[in-house]
Amino acid sequence: MVAILSFILTMSIANGGVPQRSVGSRPVSIKPSAEVRSDVLVVKLSEQRGLTVQNGTVLGPGDLQSLNRLLDGAVPLIDRTPKQLREERKRINPSETLADLSLYLRISGPDVVSRGNQLLADPRIETAYLAPKPAPPPMDIAPITPDFTAQQTYREAGPNGFGFDVAHRWPGGDGANVVISDIEYGFDPNHEDLEEREVFELGYPMDWYPFHGNGVLGILGAPDNGYGITGLAPAADLVITSPFVDAETYNVAQAIVLATEHLDAGDVLLIEQQGWVDTIFLPVEADPAVFDAITHAVAKGVVVIEPAGNGGCDLDPPAWDGWFDPETRDSGAIIVGGGASPSSGYEPRSWFPMGSCYGERVDVQGWYDGIVSTSAADGHPTYTDLFFPDGDGRQAYTTAFGGTSGAAPIIAAIAAVMNSVAWETRGVPWDPIELRAAMISTGHPQPESESQHVGPQPDLRRLLRTWGIR
Repeated sequence: MVAILSFILTMSIANGGVPQRSVGSRPVSIKPSAEVRSDVLVVKLSEQRGLTVQNGTVLGPGDLQSLNRLLDGAVPLIDRTPKQLREERKRINPSETLADLSLYLRISGPDVVSRGNQLLADPRIETAYLAPKPAPPPMDIAPITPDFTAQQTYREAGPNGFGFDVAHRWPGGDGANVVISDIEYGFDPNHEDLEEREVFELGYPMDWYPFHGNGVLGILGAPDNGYGITGLAPAADLVITSPFVDAETYNVAQAIVLATEHLDAGDVLLIEQQGWVDTIFLPVEADPAVFDAITHAVAKGVVVIEPAGNGGCDLDPPAWDGWFDPETRDSGAIIVGGGASPSSGYEPRSWFPMGSCYGERVDVQGWYDGIVSTSAADGHPTYTDLFFPDGDGRQAYTTAFGGTSGAAPIIAAIAAVMNSVAWETRGVPWDPIELRAAMISTGHPQPESESQHVGPQPDLRRLLRTWGIR
């Protein structure tokens, strides 16, 4: 096992630890659908044409009059100056192999479909697509507050749990040296098991689906206070980053850039969002701007955790045009699929039927079902089945949190603990791509009969014993 991992790490180091980026094929046409906005277009200029954008105008060689006419009213997709974005890219990626985020633009108006189709005929345009709408969160998959920690069986030793039972034996094993930023619709800061945690907020505040945010934050960082649940990295600093720029503008790429600016190498960025294509929930990096923003975060040394999405679909077929082919397009994120828990009624670590997306790009799995965590009043009744006295959301708990939204924070907590221990024991955090390889190689595999690949189930105990002091 160590020999295999050493080979994987050597390959990662040989590639400089920089995510792989290749330009996907251009869309044939712009087609409205239920998952996208028909009045907002995202455009990416080609990086091979010497083009720049200044005050909404494209500058560069050749006649740009017709192009600028079609781009009239365009604003940067990422709310930073081109100089800021290019200087940051140069700092984290001196060879400049990552995307130039300053070449992403956003156009609003009733005629963007027509304009987009015209822009796609121009070779100076790398891609153009309608901006995605926010995908809804996963729904049902199946007085004195008691202490429910014993019911958090995902804390236990592998292969049933994820091996958090030994984390306290290691310096930094509570996540104290790491920041976890969660890109999330909303949460309830008044929940009794979260209110003593100081959760820093970035971006435009929203209060959508607080049961979802509470479920994720509980898994990550609920304190060990003798009641409720206990988070897997209870001493990590927690940040909620909104995917909204304002009340109407959903922009995950911007949220990733904003979060990355506040994170350092070794910190963790958890993207609790899904892509939404042809009514199928997918990894959110199906959006080219999001993919490129992730590569910048990984190049900075931030560990990015990305749910595989709850679309239950195969990411490998040619229909996806190689977008999820890890041999040619690798953002560097750890993509988390959904596996069956030991209490699910299915074979443990098998693909949960009609659950998460699956395929070779899915790196590891977390539990898709049966996760005990905090909840909120808007989760009634599905996500308040454990404790919900008097219908008070401040005391809401669930045994049924899950989907890839529940699987991903378990893996994010493993990354946080591993890097917190690394800071204590060797003075530097893991390279994100090397940590991903270590999780894969030391994890518990799927059943041999399984054909839907959601990756192995990581084991923190194995990781720490194998790599904790190296």
